[in-house]
Parts: sequence; structure tokens; C-alpha cells
Amino acid sequence: MAAMASEGGAWAGRRNQEGEATARRSRAVERDVDPVLAEAFIRRLCQLLDAGDFFGRHAAYPAEEKISAMFLASLEDKRQSDLNCMVSPKVQLQVPLLFQAAAGVMEEKCGWLIQSSAEINGEGFGRALLYSGRMILVLKSLRAGFPFPFTSGDKAIRYGVACVEEGLAFMDKYNEKTALHGLLSLEG
Repeated sequence: MAAMASEGGAWAGRRNQEGEATARRSRAVERDVDPVLAEAFIRRLCQLLDAGDFFGRHAAYPAEEKISAMFLASLEDKRQSDLNCMVSPKVQLQVPLLFQAAAGVMEEKCGWLIQSSAEINGEGFGRALLYSGRMILVLKSLRAGFPFPFTSGDKAIRYGVACVEEGLAFMDKYNEKTALHGLLSLEG
């Protein structure tokens, strides 16, 4: 009887540990943003926004105000897109700009030519790629517009920096794999 009691106690303890592990996995952990990448991403995003500001209306604004005025969606846009599952034109402009800025930062950091291709339809479904030649560095599927529209500059910067870090990490892994035998080591 004592053996069964201790087994039951061990089982309950194991179940509790598994439950804690599951709870930890399901929670999103916010990491600190690399300040160098964040500054480079903000600078590149502002350059893209300045290129689209034909009359220079926002040229004198600081970076944070420029991003919030020209890039971020209002809370009303977010509520409207959540309500009727339609994406506003401002959000359709957000998607390519964010990934173009991420591609520009990756180019600065690695020296390779990085291209971006991003599209989102009126219902919020789409795909974004960052690639160099035949190598896809970042691939994001957009479902119902998630995580767009961004209403906070902090969230947009975190997402952009995360894409840059993902692409640079893949590029480092690729360089390690091909260092010894070249591209033939990746074939079939």
C-alpha cells in the first residue's frame, strides 16, 4: 500500500511538473530588443516613410512621431478590421513597408542583397518573404491580418527586429553548413 501511495505521489508530482512546463510554453516571453537593430530598423523605416511623403508634410517630425503619424493604424482602424474582417488601405501599406525595412537592415548587417516580397489581400491573408538569391531567409504567413495592424510603435519595432534576427540567424546557419563543402552539401 505504501508503494502505491508513493507511486501516486510521484505521478502527481510529474503531472504537476508537466503542467508547469506546458504553462511556460504557452506564455509568450518578451525578450529585450537589441538596441542596435532597433535603431537601424527605425532609421530604415523612416527612410521608407520619407520616400512616400511626396510633399514633405512630416519631414520635420522626430522618428517616433513620423512612425506613429504615417505608419501606425489608429485604434478605430483596428476595431473596424477586427469587426468586419476587412483590412484598411493603411494596413495594406504597412505590410510591405515593414518587410522592406527589415530587408534593408539585414542588407546593412550582412552585406548581401536582400529582397522582400509582401502582399496582403482585403481580407487580411497574405505572405511575406525576405530572400537572397534562391535562399529564403524569412517566411511569414499572414492570417486574418495578424499581427497587423500595429497600433503601437513598440510592437511594430519588436516584430521587425524579430524578423531581422530570424533572417540573420538563418543566414549564419546557412554559412556554417556550406563552409566546408559549398552549396553541394545542401543538395538532396
